[in-house]
Amino acid sequence: MRPLRVALLLLGACAAAPKAPPSGRGDAVTRDSGAPDSGPAGPVAPVRFAFPLADPLVFDSVLGVDHDPADHSDEGALGRTICQDYLARSFPYCYDGHEGTDYVLRGGFAAMDAGSVAVLAGLAGRVIEAEDGHYDRCHADAETGDVSCDGHEMIANRVILEHVGDDGSVWRSRYWHLQRGSVAVAAGDAVAAGDVLGRVGSSGYSSFPHLHFELEAVGADGAGVVVDPYAGPMSQALSYWCDQGPPEGVPGGCAGAR
Repeated sequence: MRPLRVALLLLGACAAAPKAPPSGRGDAVTRDSGAPDSGPAGPVAPVRFAFPLADPLVFDSVLGVDHDPADHSDEGALGRTICQDYLARSFPYCYDGHEGTDYVLRGGFAAMDAGSVAVLAGLAGRVIEAEDGHYDRCHADAETGDVSCDGHEMIANRVILEHVGDDGSVWRSRYWHLQRGSVAVAAGDAVAAGDVLGRVGSSGYSSFPHLHFELEAVGADGAGVVVDPYAGPMSQALSYWCDQGPPEGVPGGCAGAR
């Protein structure tokens, strides 16, 4: 087993760039102890996403939304490992306070330098924010146990999309830590599901190349509440993925994506 210090560096010190604070963390998502509805015959979520990466086979690990309502940030290194993902699993399936899902690029910086992998719009929508040009080799620092951007500003290259659900509800999907020079859209653009938004990088508060994907339900006041797209006993009965896939895998695509 790896030492805890190494494991903590690998758990993805991943935080999105500052945004309007949601009215709740992952625990704001409705709890439902029933089994997830994964079939088309039952009720479906008002928005459903395809896996937002061009190649599902190049990712080593997935770290999900933390549904534990307690904040363990004052408990030191061990506190970061206290969490519950959508299946009530703890670290390394999540970490304390995490509000999105991280897909970690297999091969790290070498794979990123070799071309990385495209980040795709998981659902049709409108670009409401796109930012590029920031340093994309931020990394875990073994000396400090934190993230270093080698003296550069710690700002993520990113894209945020807005979507309207089948019931008229409004949603945002966030794509964080993109490779510098890869952002392929601009604010105001309309995108279709599967359109390229950028490529996986390690910009901003990021330990290694990965995509941080985050879903928010937007209220009438414009504030967002984090929603875990994965259905499970700690999240909700409905999956916000078209095909959630097995617990140890990644989501699939959507038939007739729009």
